[in-house]
Amino acid sequence: MGSKPLIGIDLGGTKTAVAAITQDGRILARTQLPTGGHGSAEAFMAALVARVREVLAGAEPAAIGIGASGPLDLARGTIHNPYTLPLPDGTDIVTPFRQAFAVPVALENDADAAALGEHWRGAAQGYELAVCLTFGTGVGGGVVLKGRVFRGAGGVHPEIGHMPVDPSGPECYCGVRGCLEAMASGTAIGQAGLEAAQGRSGAALLSLAGGRAEMVRAEHVFAAARAGDAAAGEIIGRAVRAAADAVFGLVHTLAPDAMVLGGGVMRHYDLFEPAVRDALKRCVLVPGSGVLLAPAQLGNDAGVLGAARAAALLLQQQG
Repeated sequence: MGSKPLIGIDLGGTKTAVAAITQDGRILARTQLPTGGHGSAEAFMAALVARVREVLAGAEPAAIGIGASGPLDLARGTIHNPYTLPLPDGTDIVTPFRQAFAVPVALENDADAAALGEHWRGAAQGYELAVCLTFGTGVGGGVVLKGRVFRGAGGVHPEIGHMPVDPSGPECYCGVRGCLEAMASGTAIGQAGLEAAQGRSGAALLSLAGGRAEMVRAEHVFAAARAGDAAAGEIIGRAVRAAADAVFGLVHTLAPDAMVLGGGVMRHYDLFEPAVRDALKRCVLVPGSGVLLAPAQLGNDAGVLGAARAAALLLQQQG
């Protein structure tokens, strides 16, 4: 590989981040572009290739890594997520980069990429089995075992966010009631806040949203809860219990030595930490006392760093 930079790409529903990264994890240059509004997948890919050339500034890449929300076909290099990405089902995200740069290209689920990033240069450095949960629009989870992404049979990405944690909870689009995503994602918190704002107990939430219940978002719920509002406090309490129960289950299932919590919801990590630590203390059959619990450290850079790390691992594998 020499001193050639790695390229990390974090492909999101709204914007796509691109970074040139040294092989020891230092970001050299970065840029971004909107994911939608290009007219076609081909036009988007052409714009994305141009952004990669921009951050390379005339250099040649060693390898390219892409993190994107799934479902993905890692063998074919295609994305099958027309639900949250403005790209057609089956978009080939890998071939255009291979053709443009003639280097190895790695494709990863975005939660796996974030987990790789935190293990490489973030909160989980040096740990043998790290579980990284990302609480954002949805809830994603990635597991890194001995420095590599843990996958299911056939390379399938395990959907940790759809673990049931409360059978009496709200129904998720996955068909299950009370899965982690339906209880503790930013979307779920905001939806519960909207419903509260439409009732008698939601006056504080309605006020924070400018008198329009449909404008209630998760941040309004957190703000109201911190101000002592009972309805908002109940919603956040439900999300906190869901996160704690999920950690309890994951410790018993996977026996990790590190548990990292990230994503936009975890800007309020202080509200979650006591309950999650209590859940770890209650882990007896698989001791939780020695498990690191930490907030994610890399913020919005987790995706590009993890994607670059995936590219480096692919390069090692092929070399």
